[in-house]
This record gives sequence, structure tokens and C-alpha cells, in this order.
Amino acid sequence: MLAAARGRRRPARWLLPALGIALAAAFAAGLAAQAQIAGDQSARAVLDGTSPLDRQVRVIWQGPVSPGVADQAQALLRGLGLGSPTEVLLMNPVRLAGVVERPAAIAQLGRWLPGPWPGRLGPCRPERCPMLLVGGGSVPSTLTAIGVRIQVVGSSPLRSAVPLGFVPSSAGVNGSGPVLVTWDVAGLDSLPGLSGLYRTHSWLAPLTITRLRWWQLADVEDRLARSQARLLLSGSQFSLSAPFTTLDEARAQASVAPQRLLLAGGGAIAALAMFIVLAGGELRRDQRAELDRLRTAGARTRHCVLFVAAESGWLCAAALSVGAAVGIGAAALLARSESEPAGAILMHSVITPAGVITLVIGWLGATVLLGTLVLLHSTRVTDLLAVAAASALVAALAVGTGSDRTLALLLAPLCCAAAGVLTFRAAGVVLRGTERVARGGPVLPRLALVNLARSPGVPALAIAFIAVATGLGGFALAYRSTLIRSAADQAAGSVPLDVLVSPGPNFSTPLEVAPLQRWQALASGAVLPVRRTDANYTTGGGTVTVPALGIPADGLAGIHGWRESDGSAPLTTLARRLEPTGPVRVAGPTLPAGAQWLSLRASARGSAVVVTADLRDPQGAIRQVAFGTVGAGAAVLRAPVPRGQWQLEALELDEPTGLVITNGHQNGENPAAATQSSTRVALGPLSVLAASGQSLPVPLGAWRGVGAAATTAPVADGAVAIVSFSASGTPGVLRPAQPTDTRPVPVLVDPQAAAGAGPDGRIALTVDGLPVIARVVGVLNRFPTVDPDSGGFVIADEATLAAALDAQLPGQGRPDELWISTGHLARVRAALDSGTLAQLDSSFRIDLDNQLRDAPVARGVFGTLIAATALSVVLAVVGLLTALLGGARDERAEADLTEQGVGPRGLRAELRVRLALASLLGVIAGLGIAVLLTRLAVASVRAAGTVADPRPPVVTVVPWAALVTGAAGTFAVLVLTGALATRALIGRERTARPPRVPSTESGARTESVVR
Repeated sequence: MLAAARGRRRPARWLLPALGIALAAAFAAGLAAQAQIAGDQSARAVLDGTSPLDRQVRVIWQGPVSPGVADQAQALLRGLGLGSPTEVLLMNPVRLAGVVERPAAIAQLGRWLPGPWPGRLGPCRPERCPMLLVGGGSVPSTLTAIGVRIQVVGSSPLRSAVPLGFVPSSAGVNGSGPVLVTWDVAGLDSLPGLSGLYRTHSWLAPLTITRLRWWQLADVEDRLARSQARLLLSGSQFSLSAPFTTLDEARAQASVAPQRLLLAGGGAIAALAMFIVLAGGELRRDQRAELDRLRTAGARTRHCVLFVAAESGWLCAAALSVGAAVGIGAAALLARSESEPAGAILMHSVITPAGVITLVIGWLGATVLLGTLVLLHSTRVTDLLAVAAASALVAALAVGTGSDRTLALLLAPLCCAAAGVLTFRAAGVVLRGTERVARGGPVLPRLALVNLARSPGVPALAIAFIAVATGLGGFALAYRSTLIRSAADQAAGSVPLDVLVSPGPNFSTPLEVAPLQRWQALASGAVLPVRRTDANYTTGGGTVTVPALGIPADGLAGIHGWRESDGSAPLTTLARRLEPTGPVRVAGPTLPAGAQWLSLRASARGSAVVVTADLRDPQGAIRQVAFGTVGAGAAVLRAPVPRGQWQLEALELDEPTGLVITNGHQNGENPAAATQSSTRVALGPLSVLAASGQSLPVPLGAWRGVGAAATTAPVADGAVAIVSFSASGTPGVLRPAQPTDTRPVPVLVDPQAAAGAGPDGRIALTVDGLPVIARVVGVLNRFPTVDPDSGGFVIADEATLAAALDAQLPGQGRPDELWISTGHLARVRAALDSGTLAQLDSSFRIDLDNQLRDAPVARGVFGTLIAATALSVVLAVVGLLTALLGGARDERAEADLTEQGVGPRGLRAELRVRLALASLLGVIAGLGIAVLLTRLAVASVRAAGTVADPRPPVVTVVPWAALVTGAAGTFAVLVLTGALATRALIGRERTARPPRVPSTESGARTESVVR
């Protein structure tokens, strides 16, 4: 009854603690819903990225089917709730009419085959089985054998890999040849001519995993696992495959998201608990006075404890009820804003047995906390809290970025709360010290500081909350800036410019699909041709294989995400070191327009040799034309010249096919060293024959042999080259002398490769199996698109590396991917999604950047920090208003000022200055807290990210401009709030009070300040 009467009389007494408890409950409910939403979105991100083939549940029967097998398989799939399955029959390859093909049957063929073809196919019978050729290739129109007659009535692409498990292509599947399909499964299965073929029957149905919620995944996977176990225990020829791996990955991602969000939110709730502690401690005076009255009336200790527990209990119950209701409403709105089912989210996050238990535990904890603050000496409690907070803050900042990933998200809010406790304890000392320093200043600031220092309790509380709000907001800004920088760096690590185009499934390179001029016109920006391969070098008695990249040196300065610490020198300096000092390639003779033939006189003393001419077109592509085989007798050979503009790049010498097979067979069975032989080949004179009959000689005497070919005593302007060719299984090349024969290739390498270089920086590389002499001109710690676990890398200028490789084997240095910088992303994207360019693989940096920024966990943690900041701002404003109503607005000080002749306007001005000074001190302290907490941003971003060890490593970004702007905005809001509140509290006219003589030291001090 006493607690109820006190509550009815002065309900505002417990406003601050009740508000803190209600906000903590609402925040916890919203946090639980956000954690559930983040978990569901993380699972959906995994499930949505699954291909249609990997979503299928497939029941497989090996061999011929017996009666009832199909019904049993279909019943099993229907029992899993997968609907009507599709039956597929796939036979092993068979040779019919001299062609190897693979027969198959797909029920409901129209679902997988576009066009009218399925309706035109009749049933499959031994006398005539109409089938379609899928995937390209060519077969006879009629394929016959004993007991089978297949009529190929047309061809059409089977664009989905779902029914057969692969997409048929013109090259066949694993050398199996073309694929022929029909819709008649039973008819194809009963053909007597194919009865001896091994076959696989499968019944498949799609699992609609994209509609699953993450709390449903365990049940679905459990049902699939039980069905699989029943099939295995039955001992039949059945087997079941399902997307178990995808479901496991989705569950793992979904379970991690709530854990990290709850850790981040748990720290914010700890900050709210600090608010309750400080607010309850400051309002302890009223409770202590009531306890003294109870003891005077004869109450014993148990009565006092019961009174405190009753008053704290009803307060916490009411606050938690209001907070839980607000939190449920906020959770429903949050779910709807994220396009999630609000009812399901609430039933799996807030309205659960665990939620009720948490609410009861929260009520007991808050009741005990408030009661303890009343019954114990508050100064000792806050001093103990201050010591614990200081220790926690120092320890957290000491471990900082090296903290455990699961606890990193908890550090920043807890450190902010600890800093708030320290700020509360230090605010009184600072106010008293500032008052002494400002005694010679203007009147209003002196009066404000005197009144603040005289009753520092409530102002210190307001300063602490303002500091916590500003600190949490500053940390949220640092987290966001660090997250944006980390996402940008990771995206640039995969796509250094705007777009990366690489070969597709058919291995066609971008420059084979379209010339460089088309790419440049499409991008309207820089297009860098890149050669990606592997390089070997010897170090420490072993061989190291690392990625090797050839990139145009003048394009290195444009890559994104580069840091000064990534290289031994600025990137522009390193790029200049890679640039060649002169021509990198000596062009071969240009064939005149109208050239039709190449005429070559050749002889080989020893075994026969195959001679081929390598021609280079203006785009750099190599085309080979064969002269033929050279024997012991001298002969004049001819090779046709294709139409177009060509340069004679080189002459290539190879072993005849029969000799290659013989040597390979002998070397495979002979334990001795590999068989080798040497042949002396005379090449020349070489002439270019035009249609007009004109002959243009090409001197070969000065050309140099490399690879399996070696020349002796080159003769300038000589018409004949004498070559020693070794039949070692590798080609020999005769070509003009190149600059790379004597000039090393400048390269940038990792520190390990740099340590293995010689004293002059030279290092012997083997690139694509070809020897390349390189010179280290710079050291890099990392490089984009290179896996950090690959053990190192080698970076060279693309033109220089291509020339060195082409000098060993023409065409080997051809670029295989493009790095594109463009301001027309939509145009480039549209071109890569249609036409001939669609066969290429492409990656856009902006897509990767957005994907990393919008990861459900990272977005949820950022939203949690923003919500905690907003709550802290609300509490700061409430604390400021409480200071206005309580300690900051001192009736004695106002009476003193009124007696000295100060009117309502002066009282309002003095009170506003007082509030502004308290707000300024809180904002300054909060800005310092934010700067201290920025070192925890790296650990928080790593903990919230989907990559355990992001590359490049996350770096701290301190958004100074945003921090200063946010602090200024917070200060402006607080000053405006104080101005409006003082205007409402102190009217323009004030009723005169009876004059009194100030009898206290503070009144005398106020009077002296006014005078």
C-alpha cells in the first residue's frame, strides 16, 4: 500500500530508471527480431545462390527396373512433399552406324526443351524410335542395329542441366559423343537392341529451398536424411541425393548471424543497464528518507527490505511490460520493412518460452539491481563501478583488434558503458576545476559553473549520458566507414578496375571472342589485356610455383584498393620500373598484300621433321600453316597464305606423329632415360609468292633457334639457316632475334621470391614451361586477384611478358582476360549478358562491393549500433531535462539571483548557459570516447563479416569530418532542447518572493559573482 501510494503521489520520481528499463526491454525485443531476420536473410543468400541442378532431390535406380520400382520412387518423393517427379533414363554410350552417341529419355520433355519438338516425337518402338539430337554435333539421320532403329528427326539445345545432370555439348560429355533424347522412357528402356547397355533410372523433383525459412531447414534436412537412411537400410538398388551441403551451409550462416547481433546488442543493453544504475543511484536520496521514516515508525530490517523490493518490483514490472509491448510492435514493423513474415519472426524470436524466461529473469535482475542501489551506499557502488569500468576499458583497448571474433562485437558497447561510468565519476571534479579556472571570465559562464559545481550529481549524470550517446554514435560512424573501406578493398582485390572479363566454360578468351578495338569502343575507357598463368623458380633446393600476371605497366596506377604499405615504393614508381626501355618485339617480315604461297627449300639429315609457319595477324593472334614433312632429300615445300594482313612470326619444327607415338611408348616402358635424337635441318631459301608471280625472298641466316632448335653461326642476310633439332617431345622455333634474348624481363615479386633472386636481382623463371630470365625491380606484399594463400606471385608488363613467351613459342603470350575501366557500366553489362559476349565470365566490382556492404550480419550489426545510438541520444535528452528539473535548476540559486535583481530573462539565460556547458562537456567527452573506440572498429567489422580473414586486411578508418559533424549536431540538438525547455519552465513574468538574506556560503558566493 505504501509503495502504491508513493507511486500515485509522485510518479515522476522513478521516471529515469523506468525509462531505462522499458527501453532495454524494447531494444532487446527488437534485437531478437533483427537477429532472426539477419539469420533468415543469411540463409536465403546461400539458398538463392544455389543452381537449379543442386536444388533437386533425386532418387536413383541402377540397372534395369523391376515392376513397382517407379511407383516406389514416386511415392518416396511425394512423401517428402515434393509433388510430381520427373522420370529420366540415361544409358551408357553406344556405337550405332559408326557413331558413338548416348541415348536418353526424359519424361515431360517439354519442360526442358524449348520449341514444338516434344509434340512431334512419337513413341519409341524397335522398328522406329524418333529422337532429338541435343547439345549440337552431327549424327546420321538413321541409326540402326539389330533390334533398334533410331530416327534423328531434328536437333534442339537442352538448356538445363537438371534432367541429365549435365548440359550436352557438341564435344560430348567426357568423350561420350552426342546425346539423343526422347520422351518415351518405357519405350526406350524396352528396346531389345539396347538391352545390354548399362543404364540409370532417376526420378527427380525440385526442393523449393528458396521458399524455406532458416528455422525450417533443420526439419527439412532431417526428413531428407531419414528417407536416405531408409533407402540404405532397405538394401535395394535405390540411392537418394539431395542438397544436404547447401542446407548445412545455410544453417551455419543463419546460426552465426543471431550470435553476432546478440553480442553487439548485448553490449548496448549493458550500456542501458549502466543508465539504470546511475539513475537509480542518483534518486536514492528519496528512498533513504522514506526508509528513515519507516524505521522511526518501528519498522525492522525485513520491513525495509520488503518495502524496497515491493517498490522496485512494481516499477520494473510496469516498465518491462511497456517495453516488451513496444518491442513487439517495433519487431513487427521491422519484419515488414525487411519483407519478412512478421508473425513467424515474432513466434521464433520474441514470443517464445525463451523470451518469457528472459523477461522474468530481466524483471528479477532489475528489481535486485534497484533494490541493491537503495540499500547499499551509492558512493561505494559507483566507486566500485568506476574501478571495474576503468579496468575493463584498459583491458579491452589493450586487446583491441586482436580480440576473439565472437567477443569483438561486445567490446565497443561495453567499453562505451565503462567510459560513461568514468565520465560520471570525473564530471564533478571537472566542474569544480573549471569553475575555479573561469573565475575571471564573463558573469553568465561564472554563475553557471558555480551552480553546476555546487550540485554536480545530476549534471554529472547528464554529462555521462551525453558522452555515452556521442561515443556510441561516433563508434557507429567509425564502424560504417571501416566496413565501407573493407568492402571496397575486398571488391577491388577481386576486380581491380570496374569489370573483369575472363574465359567462360568453353575456354574462349575475350580477345578471341571480340577484338580489342570493340572492347575499347564498348567501355569508352581503359581496357587492359592481362595474361594470367603460373611461374616456377628454384629456391632453397626446391621449386616454388606461384601465379604470374602480365599487366600493361601504364595501367597499374588505375587499380583500386591500393595501399602505400602494399609495395616497397609508390605504385606509380613501381609501374615506371616495369615499363620497357625500348622495343620488346622485333616484328617478322610483313607479307605483301596478295601473297598466296610461302615457298621453302628444306632438308633433314637424320629423322624426318615437320615444318610449320607461324603467322601473326594485326590483333596478335597466331595462325599456323603447314609446309609438310622434311626428309633426307632436299625439297621445295609450299604453305598457303590465308587472306588478310600477316607477319611471318617464326618457323616451327616438330617431330612427325608416328615418331612421337613411338618415342612415347618406348619411354613409358623403358626405365632408362628418355629417348632423344638430333637432326640437322637446312632451311632456306624462303620466298613469298604473290598472285602476280613476283617472288619476295626472306633471309633466314640471321634467325635464331630456341626450344628444341639450335642454330650455329648465324649469318646476316644469309638465305639459309642450319638448325640442330632435338627430338625431345617439344617444338623447336626458328625466329628473328628478339630483345628479350639479352634483356631480362622486369618483374615485381613477393618478398619470398625477392629473397631468392641473385645479387643483381636476376631470377630464372619458368613460365608456362618456357624459360624466362627476369630481374626483380620491386617487392609487393600483395596484389589484386592473386590468392594470398598461393605462396607468392610474379607481376610483369603484359607486352614484355608476351614478347618473352612468344619468343619461345609463338602465341603463348596471348592475353586471356581483360580488366576494364568504364563509366558506362549498364552498357557493358548489357553487352556481356547477350550475344557472343555472353559466353564469357564477367565480374563487376560494384556488385561485389554492394554484396559485402549489404551482408545481412554486417547490415544488422550496423543497424543495432544505430539503434543503440538513438536510444542513447534519447536518454541523453531525458538526462538533460532531468538535470533541468533537478540539480541543474537549483531553487536556492534562482532565489539568490532574484534577490540580486535578476529577472526571468536573466534566469533563463543563466540556466541555458548551465545546460549548454553541461552538454558541451558531455559532447567533448563522448568525442574522446569515440576516438578511443575506433581501434575496436576493425575487430567489429571482422566479426560481423562473412569472411573470417578478409584480404586485404581490414584497416581502421577514422571519419574525422563525420565525427565532428555528428558531435556538433548533437550539441546543437541539446542546446535547442534546453532553450525550449527553459522557455516553458520560466515564464516571462515571475512572482516576487519575500526577500531573504543568503545565509549559506553558496549564496554569498553567488552574490559576489553577480556583483
